[in-house]
Amino acid sequence: MRFLRTMVVLASAALFASLATLGQAAATPPAATPASAPPATDASLPVPQRVFYESNGLRLRAYLYVPSGAGPFPVYLWNHGSEPNPVADRKLAQFWLAQGFAYFKPIRSGQGGNPGTYIGDEEKPILQAARAGKITHAESYKEIIALHERANEDVIAAYRWLIGQSFVDKQRMVVGGGSYGGIQSLLTYEADAKQKLGIRCFIAMSPAAESWNPGWAARLTQAVNASKTPLFLLQAHNDYNLGPSKTLGPLIDAKGLPSRHMIFPVYGNPADHTQGHAGFMTDPAAWGTQVLQYLKDCGVM
Repeated sequence: MRFLRTMVVLASAALFASLATLGQAAATPPAATPASAPPATDASLPVPQRVFYESNGLRLRAYLYVPSGAGPFPVYLWNHGSEPNPVADRKLAQFWLAQGFAYFKPIRSGQGGNPGTYIGDEEKPILQAARAGKITHAESYKEIIALHERANEDVIAAYRWLIGQSFVDKQRMVVGGGSYGGIQSLLTYEADAKQKLGIRCFIAMSPAAESWNPGWAARLTQAVNASKTPLFLLQAHNDYNLGPSKTLGPLIDAKGLPSRHMIFPVYGNPADHTQGHAGFMTDPAAWGTQVLQYLKDCGVM
């Protein structure tokens, strides 16, 4: 995934980061090891199916990869970030297919050519109004959180479409996501508890790390406290902000194993937050061993 792909996203991220600073004040189950394979070339990478699901009257696209064989298969549903045009994640899909998982990446409304308004464009005037003093920081947090809660309706709709497919093992469903997708993973964690969706476990990478503020701290604390379903929160040490791990990590650890949080070593250039954020999340070599062990502990593998 490329999280800072356009100037719109850069501007939105910079505004939100500035606002956050002001607001804070001061199937045979495989072994739990990463897939061992030679470096991938484009020709060797899997090709996704392009499928569609419906959410709030909109026909939304998604990327789907299914292992060969009869199934049913465990499924890793991955929530993308803030990028306007989420990519097909062929390398990530290759990793999950090697573990015997189907890999499903639903694209939310307003992104990737889907109908609807891009969330970065929706956030921009809210952030500008807060900077201009037209609304309070607390009001801006509330309005932006509401946008993400509405986007979560797409995630739930995609999940409901997914579990209606014959290749899916409904007892081994995993929902993950990074950055804005990490927010979606945690909101889905809360929704799972309320709606009894039947998701086995969750993975949240760097949720709201680039836009961390008191609003997200409070809202995601609420989400984390909603359930005792297993949850793994992870970040690289050179992420934009370690606030998610510092705030939510102890709450997750208190649930007891297999729930856990982990701050991984610096990924790439220590001074490059993009590498510690998007680069880390898209590289299974950085987190594969620990994530697969977590899934084994959850009984998914």
